[in-house]
Amino acid sequence: MGIIKNESAQFMLLAGFIIAIGLVITTVMLNNIIFESNMAGEAGGDPIKYDIVNLMRISGDEMKIAYRNATNVSGVSKGNMITNFNNQMQKFSENLSKIYALHGEGVNVSWDVNNWNNSLYANFTENGTANGATNWTVIENVKDSNIMVNISDINGAFNITLVNSTTSWINFTTKNTYSFSNSSIVGSPYSIVFINGSNAAGSFIITGHTSNGASFNRSRDYLLNTTIILSTSNKRANITIPVSVPW
Repeated sequence: MGIIKNESAQFMLLAGFIIAIGLVITTVMLNNIIFESNMAGEAGGDPIKYDIVNLMRISGDEMKIAYRNATNVSGVSKGNMITNFNNQMQKFSENLSKIYALHGEGVNVSWDVNNWNNSLYANFTENGTANGATNWTVIENVKDSNIMVNISDINGAFNITLVNSTTSWINFTTKNTYSFSNSSIVGSPYSIVFINGSNAAGSFIITGHTSNGASFNRSRDYLLNTTIILSTSNKRANITIPVSVPW
């Protein structure tokens, strides 16, 4: 009887050991399946798309900063401003390439200052291009504002509207520099809206305060194109985008 009891105990221990081994193997296999599924999901999402979107954003932001830095110095010629802008962008491009190289990716950022160099101002559309949204809201909830507009080219009606309970219109018909101060508009807060922006080109600076007292600055001179090239071991992306500077 003792022999039978000992054998039963041994069988129970052996069964428990087999069950434990089976659970370990099952857990490892399940983890491998989850890992492979996640890898497949990430590959299906095409990470290069996220990289290029991120590069577009940070490159555009850097161009705006470089333009502000170059133009916010008094007594500097346009040629020197462009040189300073190019120097900052060159350093940015070199550092960006080094960072991405650590991840096995190649990045090249280039830019075109032809519009700036030749004083070819942007249109007054939403994105600054000739075919951009022609009627658009620059800023809402305005308490007071100062508007300066330099019209370099105009072909038809172009208006700035202060939209509130008593809509006020500012009409432009000729090339010129215009300045308006709107410190007390009946029915404020109001919105500043560009109408028929595709009919004119130039620069603008709009500053002021919103109804909650926050200051704002909206300005645009040129569209500067930037080209971004991203290369991985098996893919290559090349995209050119217009960047509105300084805003």
